[in-house]
Amino acid sequence: MIDITEIEKLLKNKEKVNKIEFNIVLKNFLRKNVQKNNINDYIGDFPSFIEPVFLGKNIKIGNDVLLGPNVYIGDNSEIGDYSEISNSIILDNVKFGRLFKLNNCIVIGNSQFNFNNCSVEYCILMDNANSRENLNIKCFK
Repeated sequence: MIDITEIEKLLKNKEKVNKIEFNIVLKNFLRKNVQKNNINDYIGDFPSFIEPVFLGKNIKIGNDVLLGPNVYIGDNSEIGDYSEISNSIILDNVKFGRLFKLNNCIVIGNSQFNFNNCSVEYCILMDNANSRENLNIKCFK
């Protein structure tokens, strides 16, 4: 079982957190949980991986997806076509549309983003959204 205690503390105080604190939590989690590749169990046609990448169980990956380096994806998640994810944590039960580009992000479990074309960095993404305008997001500049 993955320990997400530090991430949960960060989320409780997300309005008070600065970019330095966010980066520390992100890097500590990735260092602890993405030491070795786990890319054996996924559904998809030949995604590209830049190691290290950790995939949980029952992961669906769309066409022409680039994952890594330093990516953790929790169980039962789905990554849409043409997406790029690097230096990021995606917790369990997350679904993305097509053309998502995430760098240095944390995506909260049970979130669904039912739209296409989103590019963000140094952010926490959460909840459900049907458009970029409805996205519940906290970014760190």
